[in-house]
Order: sequence, then structure tokens, then C-alpha cells
Amino acid sequence: MKRFFGLIILFFTVNLVSQISTEPRQLYVAKDSVSFVGLGKEGVNTFVFDDSRIKLEQFQKYSMPIPKELEYMDFDGLSGVFGANGKLYLLYPGGGILFEYHNNAIRRIDNSFAHRNQFSGHFFIYKNNLYLLGGYGYWKTNSLLTRFNFNSKEWDYVQTLGQIPSDGINEASFFLDKNILTVFDFYYRVNDIDQKNNNLYELDLESLMWEKKGSLNRSFYDDIEKKSRDIRFKTPLGFFQKSLGKETVRFIDPSKNSIKIYSSDPLRVLTPKSFSVGNRIVTTQLSADRSFEVLLSRGLTEGLKYEGEEFLTNDYDLFISYFGIVGVFCLMLVGFVYIKTKNNSYYFILSNESLTGLNKSLQISQDEYFILKLLSDSKSREVENAYFLNYFKSPELSEDACIKRKNKAISDLNNRFAELHGLEIILKRAKKSDSRQVLYVLNEKIKF
Repeated sequence: MKRFFGLIILFFTVNLVSQISTEPRQLYVAKDSVSFVGLGKEGVNTFVFDDSRIKLEQFQKYSMPIPKELEYMDFDGLSGVFGANGKLYLLYPGGGILFEYHNNAIRRIDNSFAHRNQFSGHFFIYKNNLYLLGGYGYWKTNSLLTRFNFNSKEWDYVQTLGQIPSDGINEASFFLDKNILTVFDFYYRVNDIDQKNNNLYELDLESLMWEKKGSLNRSFYDDIEKKSRDIRFKTPLGFFQKSLGKETVRFIDPSKNSIKIYSSDPLRVLTPKSFSVGNRIVTTQLSADRSFEVLLSRGLTEGLKYEGEEFLTNDYDLFISYFGIVGVFCLMLVGFVYIKTKNNSYYFILSNESLTGLNKSLQISQDEYFILKLLSDSKSREVENAYFLNYFKSPELSEDACIKRKNKAISDLNNRFAELHGLEIILKRAKKSDSRQVLYVLNEKIKF
């Protein structure tokens, strides 16, 4: 068994460049771009990178016994963040109980209790304030934001507004950039059933306003059970994400709505406890007898083969901009078609028996021929009502009957022409100089 494990260590040494053995089940927290610490039951290891290799700088035993709440738990179950004051804050699983590592001792600093309602919540620091967001507990998920009050030593509820993921946030990916905390790729629980939320959200930590930014890339629509086996952590190149057993590696940059995809066989040795220190990846491997674990390291981009880039979300703002561009284009197209149609002319051949054009022929009477001929011969393409009325006058008919005969002839011609060509051939309007006078006008689109 030792020989087998030795071969594995040799493989890691060749592929991952750097390794070192240490106490198992420690909590590892990056301190800066070149160093990190490992907290165990007996004391704290400080590691640094020396020429790209992990080096144990020092081990310090605790100057006082660890708090009783930590005596029977593995330290890698804690969450840790460094403050600007150099102190390391440690959060108990589920929230509530808070510790501080400083001056080589771990002390409990809260007056609270084990909340147990924010397991897998995101513990982070912003402007020297400690926050805990989301999580799971008491058979339901939540999107609670709590902040530790250093005066009262209690956790205060922080009210947020906007498009809150109200069903809860569990096993999420979090990315803090300036005052914007991006939350994505998580699930929630309804009626004791886990369901995936395939949207991306942003929380502005200044205004405390949530905003739903859009639907995630479809590559995130995977099985919920896989989320607990994902390897996820923040790096200088973006948010690192990889599923165990897969060669695909993704660097996610929410601010650029970008996913850069790589492949690399050696990265398959990563574990869920992996994290980044500057431009290097650190991961752990537990020995077969669980008596120690090996820290392994390699460059963040070593051995990566670039495969392509995709959008992280179907961004709403991007959609609106595209929709606006398409809308403007459509309006321009409609306007162009309207102008083109308005200026189009249709040519017809007029004879004393028919009106032919647009591959169709309309049979006309002598009265209709007279009407069209009179209009086409007019330079202004308009004729006063009196000229048509004189043509239709008859000694045997009253003036009212003559008017009806004229109106019927023009109306019948218009109706028949419209049925055949979809156009009105003769228009009627008032004379500008005398609104009591009626003019008949030949449609400007029709040419003889």
C-alpha cells in the first residue's frame, strides 16, 4: 500500500511540480499571492512559495487551548477569511459561532449560538465587515444576508431589495468584484426537493439591491448531484470551475460575461479542497491510512489547452441592445419599403375597350373610357366635377338622375379596378380655391 501511494506521489510530483506533507484535515486559507496558512488541532503551518515550490516557512503551536467547540470537529469544515488587520476569522458550519485567530491563538469572539441555518453559505469580507449569504438549514434553503456586529458580538440581519432569489441559494458559485457580488450556478429546495436555478444574479453591496442578469449558458444545466463534486474557487484569471472526472476547465469572468474553456489531463488530480494562491493552484491528497495529507501545487495555466470562449449568460442588457438594433433596422426597412412603395408607378395601356397593366386586363365601357381619357389628358391629372356631369346629362333625365348616373359609373370603375389590382384608380377631393367644388383625380401611381 505504501509503495502504491508512493507511486501516486511520484506521479503528482512530476505533473504538479511541487508537493509537501502535512497534518490531515487542516483548513487552508490563502494569505496573499505567495503564502497561505494551514490550521490544525495542534497549531498553524505557514507556507510560502519558493521558486514555484511549496515551502513550510514555520509551524507554531497554539499559545492556549483551542475553543471547546473545535475539539471534536475537523478544521476543514470551517470557513476562513483574512481581514485587513491580519486577523483570520473562522466561521462555524451553519453560521453563528465565530472565531478569531490572532497572536497564535484561536478565540471565540461572538455572543451568539450555532445558527445551523446557513450551511454552505458564502462567508466573505467587504469593507472590513464579515458577511454570510444564503445556505441551507432546517430543511429549507434561504437567501439571508447577515453581518457580524463587532460591538454587540451578534449577527445582524441585513435587508436586501430587488430581484432576490427568494427560494434560496445553496452550493452556489460566488464572485466578488469591487462592490458587486455575483451569484450563479446554485440550487434551492422546495417541498424537500432540490431544484436548479439556472439564472445569474448580482448583489450590489452598497445599495443592497439584487438584480437578475439573465439565464446561464446551457452548459450549467447539469445534474444537481454534480454540484457538490465541483471544484470551484476564485483566481486572478477569474472563477475556476471543474467537475471531478472531467478534463474540461472553465475560467469564468462575470464582469465580461465570459467563459474561457480549457482542457488538461493533469488537472484531473484536483480535489474539492483545492484553492488558489496567486497564480498557483494548491490541492490536497489524503494518505491511504489518513495519517497525513500531501499538498500539491502547479501553475494556474500550466498544461492548459485553450478550447474556446462562450457567453456566461444570455444577458438581459445585451438582449435589449440587440433588440434595439434589430428594432431600428426593422423601422428603417419598413420606412424604406414605404417610401419605395409610395414612389412606385404602375403603367397601364388604355384603349377604348380595355385597361391593361400588371399582367391583367380590365374590360371598360365607353363611359369609363371617356372618364379615364379625360383624366389622363389633363396636365394636372384632375378634372372638375362639372365636366363629367355635362357628359352624363341627358334631356330625358332629371339633374338628380344624371348625378347618380355619373357617380355610379365612377364608383363601379373604382370597385372593379380595386378588385383586380388592389388600387383605387380615381380619387375624389375638394377644390382648394373653392371647397364647394369637387375634383376627380387620377391616382398618382397610375401612368398611361
